[in-house]
Amino acid sequence: MKPIFKLLIIFFSMAIVMSCSEDDKDFPRATTLKVVNIINGIDRIIVKIGNNSTSYATLSEDTKISYRSFKNFYMEEGLSKEIVIVPENDTLNTIYSELLSLKGIHSLYLTGNSGEQEHLLIEDNPKRFTDSIVGIRFLNLSISSGSIDVGVTGSSSNVISGLDYKSFTEYMEFPARAADGSYRFEFKDMSGNVLISVIVDPLDVAHINNFNRDVSSKKNLTLVLTESPIPIGTGVVYRVTRVNNY
Repeated sequence: MKPIFKLLIIFFSMAIVMSCSEDDKDFPRATTLKVVNIINGIDRIIVKIGNNSTSYATLSEDTKISYRSFKNFYMEEGLSKEIVIVPENDTLNTIYSELLSLKGIHSLYLTGNSGEQEHLLIEDNPKRFTDSIVGIRFLNLSISSGSIDVGVTGSSSNVISGLDYKSFTEYMEFPARAADGSYRFEFKDMSGNVLISVIVDPLDVAHINNFNRDVSSKKNLTLVLTESPIPIGTGVVYRVTRVNNY
């Protein structure tokens, strides 16, 4: 090939790349909103994004979230959108309505009891791991517990102390190699009493042959402390819901 033709090919290739780079600047960026339904007494919620007259009855299953479950929704970054959430069995009862303009990744936690629900919007800052690490964030959404400590069974020290209601940690790093095994996290009141414990197995060894295998190594997740709406006996029933931030 003659040198002149090689120069022409290089010139046009650079022009195409520069053109694509300019176009990318105008391409709308997407932001992610993870909606988490942990409202006691509401089996499923419907999430509607944007001002539209679409009937709730015609919305797809992708807009519906079961109790103690979560789904991701995507919007154009920086563009204000109205977020309206209703119970599936009572669409005239709005449980959340806000005009949001978001950038990056966020999680919206809907908690409390039906009729007395609350919400918490968190900007997520997930960590990126190249080594075998799992990032775990702890979130206290239990009113009855008061401030809590979180420890690992077998350890004399806590991984977090004095976590108040509606407070949360950053993603804390835990080794996630086969030799490290699983972690049993104990959620404790300020007197040291264990309210509830939950196991996190980053490699999900127990389900290694299961198609639902949930490997969290090199990923992030949130453990959320909540409670049952009706005390059983003389105590409160606590729950921990795992929310995968991936």
